[in-house]
Amino acid sequence: MHTRAGRPNRADGRISGGMGMLTQAKVPLRVVAAVVLAGGIFSAGWVANGWRLGGQLQQLQAAKAKEREGQAGALAAASEAARAEEQRRTAEQRGIANAAAKERDQALADARAAGAVAEQLRVRAAQLAAAARAAGHSAAAGGGAATGDPLDVLTDVLGRADARAGELAEYADRARVAGLACERSYDALNPAR
Repeated sequence: MHTRAGRPNRADGRISGGMGMLTQAKVPLRVVAAVVLAGGIFSAGWVANGWRLGGQLQQLQAAKAKEREGQAGALAAASEAARAEEQRRTAEQRGIANAAAKERDQALADARAAGAVAEQLRVRAAQLAAAARAAGHSAAAGGGAATGDPLDVLTDVLGRADARAGELAEYADRARVAGLACERSYDALNPAR
C-alpha cells in the first residue's frame, strides 16, 4: 500500500515516509462553500462599486464638458460684445474726428473771411486818412508821409490791434474745436456717466 519513495498510495490516501503515518486533513465542505461565497460576494461588490464609480465618473466628465461648453460660449459672447463695443467706439471716434475737422475748416474759412474784411477796413481807413490829410493840406506841395499825423497813428494802431485780434481769434477757435472734440471723445468712450 505504501511506496518506498514516500508517495501517496492511491488506495487509502495516506502518505508513507520516514515519520510514520499522517492522515490528510479534511476541510469541511461548509467552510469551503462559505469562503467561495464570501469571495464571490466580495468580487460582485467590487465590480458593482466599480460600475457605480464608473457611472459617477462619466456623469462628472459629462458635467465638466457641459460646463466647458458653457464657458466657451460665454467667452465667445463676451469677446463678441467687446469687439462690438470697440467697433462702436472706433466709429464714434472717427465721426468725432471728422466733425472736428469740419468745424476747424469752417473756423479757418471764417477767420480768412474776417481777415479779408479787416484788410478792406484797413485800406478804407488809410484812404480816408489820406483824403483828410489832402483836404487839410491842400496848399502843401510835399507829398511825404506825415510822421506825427494822428490819423496815421490811429490807422496803424487799429490795423495792428485788428491783426492781433484775428490771430487770437484763430487760436481760440482751434482750441475750442479741439476741446469740444476731446469732450465728445471722452463721452463716447465712457457712455455710463
